[in-house]
Amino acid sequence: MKSKSKAYSFGRSKFAYILIAPGVLLVAVIFIYPLAKGVISSFFYQQPASMEFAGFAGLDFYKQLMNDRIFHLAFKNSIYWTVIIVTFQYLIGLGTALLLNKDFAGRGIYRSLLLIPWVVPNIAAAMTWKWIYAGQYGILNYILKSVHIIEKDIDWLGSEATALPALMVTSIWKGIPFTTLVLLAALQVIDRTLYEAARTDGARAFQMFKYVTLPGIKAISITTILLVTIWTFNQFDLIFVMTKGGPQNSTQVIPVYTYITAFNFFKFNYAAAIGTVGLVIISMVSIAYIRRNNRGGV
Repeated sequence: MKSKSKAYSFGRSKFAYILIAPGVLLVAVIFIYPLAKGVISSFFYQQPASMEFAGFAGLDFYKQLMNDRIFHLAFKNSIYWTVIIVTFQYLIGLGTALLLNKDFAGRGIYRSLLLIPWVVPNIAAAMTWKWIYAGQYGILNYILKSVHIIEKDIDWLGSEATALPALMVTSIWKGIPFTTLVLLAALQVIDRTLYEAARTDGARAFQMFKYVTLPGIKAISITTILLVTIWTFNQFDLIFVMTKGGPQNSTQVIPVYTYITAFNFFKFNYAAAIGTVGLVIISMVSIAYIRRNNRGGV
C-alpha cells in the first residue's frame, strides 16, 4: 500500500514538473540567457560589427567605471532617485490609504479615480507630464504665474536644478496608486476589535495608529517597500522619454546610462559592465525580498 502511495506521489510530482517545464524554459530563454550573456560580455572585448568576442578583458571595463564621472553621477542619482521616490510614495500612499479606509460619501468614486495614474501607460504619462513641465506653453507655469508664485517661465526639464525633482514628482504620482491599494487592503484586514479595545483603554488617535495600525500593516509595508525599491531603481522609460538623462547628465541613472552607452555610443561591453553593477545592487534588495518571503512574510 505504501509503495503504491509513493509511486502515485512520485507520478504527480513528475507530472507537475512536466507542466511547469515550458514556463521555466521560456523564462530561461527570455530572461536568464540574456542576463547571463550580458554579465559575461562585460569581461570581454567585442567587435561592434560582428558582435563576436575579440579577447578577454578581465576587469578592464570595471576599472574604467572607477574613473567615469558620468557613471559616478548616474550611480549617485540612482540611489537618490530610489530613496526619495520610495519614501514619498510610501508616506503619501499610507496617508491616502488611511483616508480611503474611512467611511464617507463617494468613497468608491475616489477609489476608482485613484487608479487613473496607475493604468495610464508609462509612455503616455511621460509625454503628458513633459507637456505640463514645458517652459513656454506648459500648464504648470501658467498656473504658477496665474497665482503670482513665479513671474517668468521655468524650463522644468531643461534646468539641472529642477529636472530630477520634476521627474521624481512624476514617478511618485505614477506609483502612489499601487502603494495605496496594497496598504488599503492591509488596513481592511486589521481586526476592528483592536481599535475598540484601544478606545476603551483611553488611547488617542496617534496611539492607536502607533500600536494597532502600524503593527498590523508592518509585514505588507516591508514587502511593498522592497518591491517598489526594485521597480524604482530599474525605472527607464519615464526618464528616457522625458529627458534622456539630460540636461548635462543631471537626470542620468544607471538604466538610462546603460542604454545610451550601448545604443548611442555602441560600447556594448562597457554598457554590460554598467548594467552588471546595477544588477548587483538590485539583487541585494531582491535577496532581501526573497528571504523575507521564506521567513513567512507577505
